[in-house]
Amino acid sequence: MHMQREGFLYAGLIAEIASQRHSVLLYVALDEREFGIETGGGTLRASAALVGPGVRKRILGRPQLAVLDVSPTHPDYPAFAQAASESAAPWPREHFEPLMPALHEFRAGRMRVDEADRLYAQMVALAVKRLPATRPVDPRVREVMKLLRENRRRSLDELAEAVCLSKDWLVHLFQREAGISLRKYEQTIKLHAAAAFVNRGVSMTQVAAIAGFADSAHFSKMWKQHYGLPPNRMFSGHEYVTVDPLHA
Repeated sequence: MHMQREGFLYAGLIAEIASQRHSVLLYVALDEREFGIETGGGTLRASAALVGPGVRKRILGRPQLAVLDVSPTHPDYPAFAQAASESAAPWPREHFEPLMPALHEFRAGRMRVDEADRLYAQMVALAVKRLPATRPVDPRVREVMKLLRENRRRSLDELAEAVCLSKDWLVHLFQREAGISLRKYEQTIKLHAAAAFVNRGVSMTQVAAIAGFADSAHFSKMWKQHYGLPPNRMFSGHEYVTVDPLHA
């Protein structure tokens, strides 16, 4: 897995673990075989699929997949969120065929961090070509996003005052423009802050406090819900994870 500010890229075996992320997820089979995605809407079989934000899903059959995570902090997230369904939708695997050699190199662990960054960007750019055009995000919402990235502990009162909106209208506008609630966007910012400490020998209690979670139990719950694995699996070096240095 390669983690960066705006999402992650993974290639390899997918365990049958349920997860529910704020991100939009694109799953692409590394071979041509179909895999199953179980959601509340039923089970989809496909060789590539787009899963919308907030969808609880389980990948069936332990397939070998490339997984593109497009976080709410990514500039193209609103377009992905608008295109994604409330469950899972099939996509054409052949659309990503040009990137298959690079994805297999990534799967084998033969990529530098900068090369993994480039592959992530290339996969996003290729996926965006299949998305409908969207209008620009309201500048007031962009300003709130910027303020939260600068200081994730800002209160709703501070954010609303900064863009001259009532709290209720800001919450409504943010959901409409960003494709995700303000509260979930804040949770995403905190998870990204925590991810910067992967493989750095920092305790779960310290990470939770630094990132702004109420306690380590709350942090662990949110991390497992988002990534499908308990945080100690990724923070202890039990999983192969690289992190963009700009993330830290």
